[in-house]
Amino acid sequence: MSETINPSFSFPFQPYEIQKKFMSELYLTIENRKCGIFESPTGTGKSLSICCGALQWLKDSNQKILEDLTKEISQIKLELSSKADTDDWLQEEYNKIKKNQILVNLQLKFNSITQREKEFDELKKKINKQKLSVSKNEHFFKKREKDNESNNDNISEEKENIDDQDLIIEESEIREDDSDNEEINLDANEENITKIYISSRTHSQLSQFVGEIKRTIFKDSTRVITLASRQHYCINSDVNKLKNANLINERCLDMQKSKTKSTSIAEEGKVLKKTKTKSCSACPYYNQNNITKLKDQLLVEIMDMEDIIKCGKQLKACPYYASRMALDESEVVLISHAGIVSSGARSGISLKLKDNVLILDEAHGLTAALENANSAPVSYKQLGSVKTFLEFYINKYRSRFSSKSLLQLNQVSFIVGKLLGLIKPKSTNDKKQQSTIFTLEDFVIKSEIDHMNIRPLVDFCRNTRLAPKLHGFSIRYSQQGLEEEIKKEPINKKANFKEFLSNISKKKDEHEQLVNAPKLDIKSNNQISTETSAGSGLYAVLDFLERLCDRSDNGRVLAQVGETGHLKYLLLNPAEHFEQVVSQCRSVILAGGTMEPMNEFQALLTNNLLNTEIVNIVKCEHVVAPENVLGVCLSKGPSNISLNFSYENRTSKELLNEVGRILRNVCSIVPDGVVCFLPSYSYEQTLYDHLNCSKVIEIISKKKKIFREPKSASEVDEVLQKYALAINGKGTGTGTQNGALLFSVVGGKLSEGLNFSDNLGRCVIVIGMPYPNIKSPELQEKMSYMNKKNPGAGSIYYENLCMKAVNQCIGRAVRHANDFACVLLVDERYSRPQTVSALPSFVQKSLISNCTFGQTMGSVAKFFARHKEKK
Repeated sequence: MSETINPSFSFPFQPYEIQKKFMSELYLTIENRKCGIFESPTGTGKSLSICCGALQWLKDSNQKILEDLTKEISQIKLELSSKADTDDWLQEEYNKIKKNQILVNLQLKFNSITQREKEFDELKKKINKQKLSVSKNEHFFKKREKDNESNNDNISEEKENIDDQDLIIEESEIREDDSDNEEINLDANEENITKIYISSRTHSQLSQFVGEIKRTIFKDSTRVITLASRQHYCINSDVNKLKNANLINERCLDMQKSKTKSTSIAEEGKVLKKTKTKSCSACPYYNQNNITKLKDQLLVEIMDMEDIIKCGKQLKACPYYASRMALDESEVVLISHAGIVSSGARSGISLKLKDNVLILDEAHGLTAALENANSAPVSYKQLGSVKTFLEFYINKYRSRFSSKSLLQLNQVSFIVGKLLGLIKPKSTNDKKQQSTIFTLEDFVIKSEIDHMNIRPLVDFCRNTRLAPKLHGFSIRYSQQGLEEEIKKEPINKKANFKEFLSNISKKKDEHEQLVNAPKLDIKSNNQISTETSAGSGLYAVLDFLERLCDRSDNGRVLAQVGETGHLKYLLLNPAEHFEQVVSQCRSVILAGGTMEPMNEFQALLTNNLLNTEIVNIVKCEHVVAPENVLGVCLSKGPSNISLNFSYENRTSKELLNEVGRILRNVCSIVPDGVVCFLPSYSYEQTLYDHLNCSKVIEIISKKKKIFREPKSASEVDEVLQKYALAINGKGTGTGTQNGALLFSVVGGKLSEGLNFSDNLGRCVIVIGMPYPNIKSPELQEKMSYMNKKNPGAGSIYYENLCMKAVNQCIGRAVRHANDFACVLLVDERYSRPQTVSALPSFVQKSLISNCTFGQTMGSVAKFFARHKEKK
């Protein structure tokens, strides 16, 4: 028992006191089946503390289970061997039989655990032997892969089926076996293994956890796997080129089946011979023997996603199915936030949360992740694409559908048309974008689909796989060709006069609808861009319609009119959805560098009850000494102008000039790297253009090389490398240059998850307060909803959105105990008491608020002079 209360931890090096505190509190929170909110500033070894604390609990828990089983078995054996002093022999025999049954069950459980460990040890030996043979065969596999790719090219050329049978939906295609669970055979009697799910925002952050686990003493005895979607794991070039996750899933499931249709029907209704469709060939990586080999390797070796993909290519085995197969035997599962917060994603990969531990790192963005996972956005272009090709599709194959299918297809088309009509621009000259928020009831009435039973139609589309059929149809036939076909199509001579008239009116209506539908982005070879393809568009529509089916009081619909308009579901109470996760788990831990405001996360963990008894709140101090951080709230500029960068003021010439003067002075005093965060990309552009015209950029460039955050994610690494080289590289500057200045954007690609340690971030400047747009209908609805539930909660939420973004920027600097940096907050509003209290505690300790420009520059100069002497 004492071991549980005061556990000992194995750490790769001598841990800081705060790391000991973090591990101990984490261990006790899990042991006591509580939830926890853990704040540990960036740079304090949070990831390693999570791994050591959680894995120590797992090891001790497994050990305790074995010890308890051994004790119980010994106790029952002792009771059975001793003679009971009783005259009731019948009762005695009954008790003996009962105890024997319990003994058998306990023995089976004990044997199952010891056998599993024994098998794992044998598997390790087997994999180590196989390693040598795999490296010898690597060249052979590469050659085979190239041959296979050329074969796949030949197959893809034969794909087109003469009678388009592969594009026709059939009722018989309702696929009960096509849930994502059908491929993995699970032993129903197998004992469940206690799992720790570690989740983070991105897969690169999960790779860091893989590295940290490899540093611990648990690396050789723990089965660790990384889960990801097919989109990340698919190594078949024919499939992953589809880009859209839903289309990749469908194609993958298609490739596992050799489909034989019972009948093919000609356009005039005549039954043709059976045909075996060539819609797709079998996947060369879906080989059970190879997948099992890869699964074994995943369980023995701790690999990140890149390693798993590389290994999958070597073994010619699918990484997606290998990781799925390994899930049941694993002890630690690494998975992105997206895989946890979406109920569809959880059920898709058969995630078992019951009585297991869930640790969410970088949890400051959890509320936003829950809202995004349920937003189901549908754009005007997507609706237009679906409407256009669905009309063509119904029109072309009308005679080949059953009457029931035709009715349902027309109903789907009707709903899509109504949704499209709701966000269609009122006129071609109307460039104004109007946004309206509806309750779910009001939305279905406004869009005139309140009389439709939507759920059966969504099920019909899912079960008949209409989306991939429509995708194939839109690729095979161009919009122009189909329009011409409609014009040429003769009317059926056998039709009576009444049908003839109805056909004419129907054709006229359809043609008008198709002509008025938005023209699509057609590429060469009739390829439609994936974003607006009819297939991916229909998936988006179905996700949106599913949200409408719920008719939740906590849901709203945002309708934005215009060419770039869209429909979007707004989840106003994320705690309601997250409660499904919390209720299943043994323990849920939310960890992050800055977790203020705590009550937001308490609400998530307790479904708005704010029950403090079940939530353990742990705040760790920063490892950095207070004298290594200088925080300054700058209220007045060099010209003694009050610095208030509100949306109305910030583009004024006076304020832009002040920013120029501040940057010139900071860059002349601060050595090495300076990172300047601005409220938005548009403001960054405005400021840069102004500084360029006023020659400030030219002056700063003599001191520091200037870089700007790129809008394209693919260019980020290149900019960061050049920035680091300008600071740390010798002889790369002009001689007078001392480091670099990087213009960045709050909430952009450089404000989260990046490390500006040591020379890369000696000064972090945040200009203005990055409040979200208060006029946003989404934000107004959310604040109004919160105020109704709890007066004043809306404005607190608005303030918190801003401060969470600021704190993420501040967290980019000061990454270890010996690091030092200056944090410059340029706006008079930062000096308000409620704003100061929302800043990270390690900045508050040395914060000087309400500073004039002279005081600020004096403090900054002294700070860096002191650290120069220390060197």
